[in-house]
Amino acid sequence: MSAAHTNQQASQRTATQPRSDITVIILSYNEVVNLPHALASVQPWADKVFVVDSGSNDGSIELARARGAVVVHQDWLGYARQKNWALANLPIKTSWVFILDADEAITPELRDELLATSARGGAAAADGYYINRLTYFLGKPIKRCGYFPSYNLRFFRKGKARYEEREVHEHMIVDGRTDRLRFLMLHEDRRGLEHFIAKHNRYSTLEARELTREQVLHRSDAAGPLETGIATRRWLKRNILPKLPFSGLWRFLYMYFIRFGFLDGVTGFRFCIMLAMYDTFISLKMAELRAKGLAVGLGRADVTVPKKADGLAVAEGAVVPLPLSQLAATKDAPNLAPSLQNIDTAVGVQPPVAVAAPAVVALTPVATTPAAPAVAQTAKPAQGPKVEAPVLMPDGTEWAPRSWHPDTGPLPDPRHPEADKLARELDPLRMPSSEFPAARSVKVSILVPVKNEQRHMVDCLRRCQWATELVVVDSKSTDKTIPMAQAMGADVYQFFYDRSTGWPKKKNWALESVPWKNEWVMILDADEYMTPELAQEIRRVVEGSWKPQGRYAQAGCGDGYWVNRRFMFMGKWIRGCGFYPSWNVRLLKHKLGRYERIGSLGDTGSGDNEVHEHIVLSTGKAGYLSNEFLHYAYPDLAIWVEKHNRYTTWEAHAMEAKDEGAVRASIFGEPIERRRWLKAKARKLPFRPTLRFLYSFFAQRGFLDGYPGFVMCRLLAWYEFMSIAKYREMVVMRSDTTKQASLDVSGKPR
Repeated sequence: MSAAHTNQQASQRTATQPRSDITVIILSYNEVVNLPHALASVQPWADKVFVVDSGSNDGSIELARARGAVVVHQDWLGYARQKNWALANLPIKTSWVFILDADEAITPELRDELLATSARGGAAAADGYYINRLTYFLGKPIKRCGYFPSYNLRFFRKGKARYEEREVHEHMIVDGRTDRLRFLMLHEDRRGLEHFIAKHNRYSTLEARELTREQVLHRSDAAGPLETGIATRRWLKRNILPKLPFSGLWRFLYMYFIRFGFLDGVTGFRFCIMLAMYDTFISLKMAELRAKGLAVGLGRADVTVPKKADGLAVAEGAVVPLPLSQLAATKDAPNLAPSLQNIDTAVGVQPPVAVAAPAVVALTPVATTPAAPAVAQTAKPAQGPKVEAPVLMPDGTEWAPRSWHPDTGPLPDPRHPEADKLARELDPLRMPSSEFPAARSVKVSILVPVKNEQRHMVDCLRRCQWATELVVVDSKSTDKTIPMAQAMGADVYQFFYDRSTGWPKKKNWALESVPWKNEWVMILDADEYMTPELAQEIRRVVEGSWKPQGRYAQAGCGDGYWVNRRFMFMGKWIRGCGFYPSWNVRLLKHKLGRYERIGSLGDTGSGDNEVHEHIVLSTGKAGYLSNEFLHYAYPDLAIWVEKHNRYTTWEAHAMEAKDEGAVRASIFGEPIERRRWLKAKARKLPFRPTLRFLYSFFAQRGFLDGYPGFVMCRLLAWYEFMSIAKYREMVVMRSDTTKQASLDVSGKPR
């Protein structure tokens, strides 16, 4: 049945049925997959449906308006504040309100019960009602695991309820009597495992902050009385779970055995594993906050989940840093204020703008702007010079972010208006050590692929000032990456990824397209830092005076070199866990090397940069340098999970392609060839996540790295589990798509 026909039927029903005394409020951010189901379950009978959107760019706004909802924009305030803003500001004219998530739907039975309750009204009805919710995971209902029944207060009299001010898992406090309704609403997020992980990565960061705050202040909830089951879970989470070793293991045992999760079959097992890892992340992030001193992480601007990453399942809103001094501004902790204020100052956190009590405002539907067409990638476009329309900067100046010349290929971005000021402040030629070669003295080009890397940009490029050319290839960064890179002397080129083909990716495109000034190119990520010893060794390679010296040094064909790197994790160099040595071809003659393509992979959802692809030289085997660089990839656990959420999507696609690429799998070959051989064999083994932990912790001596090594090995086991789960999700989705295509053609399965 077509969408137009469905809308026509809904309009006919609306015309004949009286509107109810119920308003429905739905929060939305990039929910185009879920919104049709939510709206279809409420639009025919609700008096009005408000969709409060915080900046969707996936078509959610257009879809909601087409389905008859009133769309209102409000920048993200946080889960509780966003809902409370809606309750205080929306022009609600009915006596009853229902709060519905975009990934939920109301069943016909619950609809009839809601209509009957609202019609009854008066003293016969309570002031708020708890609704039972049935959750679906990977398309299957979770009827046990401690997730059903699951009551949430969602239906209430206007003006009688408000959400408690909590960062996550907030509950509603009702001024009056509460009761339970009999029938169900359905909860099913159809955006897949990648979004599930991204969401729970965000939730675990917020939960860790909330629990740590409560421990620092030694306070209990002051918002009001909660339903008994909710209050009990809150007490356990605050007082018991943080004190348990291996909290994730206990969560799994409780859900799978005590709450009969095994009766939900394979789906139940996977669901229990996912929630166990969620508890593990909460515990690890709480430990991370404590390790920074009196939960200093709560006030650091860098302890956040990345905001909106193209191609990645994204948050409804960013995790907003909260200064610890704000924690002390309560009657519960008057003596903490001075010390916490000092901590905020020490880490450079600015107090947030106070959120005033919302006032009722006139609301208008959201205006939408058509998305810009995708820019296809070619080495040399056939058209004439192409220049992007200039951007109006806050100071009134114009700046064109990208351009391309038909003969020379890509042109660097025009200089950003802030670059000169930043250059005066940063003093780009000042290197951190006199052991580096002299500034602009080595004829090598440094390539740094980036997107929103202002955290690392200056420190990375400061250690590269000895090179005669710095090139930053950007993917439309929205922070200060571009002006910072230009201030440090780099040329910034824009890369426009074609998701329809998934190829080329950023580093290959740069090697092929950038008009390099030098024969030799050294590739660094923004979170990788050059060492003076490696810089001097590269100088000798470029000058032709290098000779193999040291433990690992080998000559190779002379056109490219493997370089080792040291991973820094939780403030420690990880020597075990399979992370050292870690070899990658990074120094090469740019005309002679390209990154391999695994199978015929198109877009893998892992972003526009190469993940685990490796460079292959056209002239022979690469040599080995003896010195190393440093890799600060994971400033906190939330960043680790965010990156590896994308990487496991890539792993699932590579698994489907059977890892077939230019790098062969061989037990007797180069390090990367041996690793690929081992991965191919390991994928046939049962209990791979457990085996990955044992292998990393014992065989690869992760235990020698202490607590950071233990944490890393647990995360690697999770990485293995997610790679498998996403691969199986892909297989199921493909099977369902094929089955649906068969039904669309013939009307019955083939």
